[in-house]
Amino acid sequence: MTRFATTLSVIAHLWTISAPAARASSTGLLTSRQTTSAQVHLAVTPNCGNFSGSPADVNQGLKPLSSYATIVAFGDSYTSGGTFNGSALAPAVLSPPNPNAGGRITNGPLWVENLASAADATLQDWSVNGSVVDSNLYSTIRFEGQPDYLTQEIFGGPEALATTVVSDIIFGILELNSNPTFAKNFLIVDNYGRGTQSAEGEAYKEALFSALYALSKEGLNIGFVDFKTVWDGVLNGSPGYQEFGYSDDGACLSSDLTMDGECDAPDTTFYWVPGTPSAATHSIMAEYVEEVLTQCVA
Repeated sequence: MTRFATTLSVIAHLWTISAPAARASSTGLLTSRQTTSAQVHLAVTPNCGNFSGSPADVNQGLKPLSSYATIVAFGDSYTSGGTFNGSALAPAVLSPPNPNAGGRITNGPLWVENLASAADATLQDWSVNGSVVDSNLYSTIRFEGQPDYLTQEIFGGPEALATTVVSDIIFGILELNSNPTFAKNFLIVDNYGRGTQSAEGEAYKEALFSALYALSKEGLNIGFVDFKTVWDGVLNGSPGYQEFGYSDDGACLSSDLTMDGECDAPDTTFYWVPGTPSAATHSIMAEYVEEVLTQCVA
């Protein structure tokens, strides 16, 4: 297959919009519904739709993963490999008593690393642990040393003044689409409630979906992945965490500061620390993204 010299920009908004964030394994992405660890596997299918309808998983114009030479990622600890500047990540290996595998707040490779591995692409990861879309929206919280998405996406440039999360995200996409980057391929990944829903969150997602639809009509290639299907499947009993091969839907550690009290089954536990995926979960997240890109072509 001919390899196109193109870049896929991944924008991951994975924490709630009402508050910011509180063993080595292979970096190869397992596909065709193979198990991602000794037992864990994907047990749900994408909720495919199109941008003219209600929020759903959509691929509007993105090429197969093998078409991309580079994946550039922006986000928080779900996507951050610990370098914060697009440079090569350290090996995703635990070195006890440090519970962070090579700077990641998990016990192995991140979902976006698995995605880059599946694409045989170079990963440039600009994500920052604890960051939010726009720190200006949090008047009572100070984000010391944690740049927001607006700062990440323009590589340390001046902050933009934006009034909503959606307008911030769209501003960032348009900035990346402009000189000198001229990016055209964008994958937006969301999991605002991590298994819960709110009127505010659903309104945000509806607004974002509508804005992405407008961008897709302007010639940008846009994908949208909603991890709600995975989180609902694991945490809300449909089909339930056991069907994924998990032994526990909780966290293996109580904190990302120590490995004291580590669980007995880190390879089959949903979270590594509370609210943050384990390496097994990162693997099925990547597999879910890959299925959306292949099955949800609009």
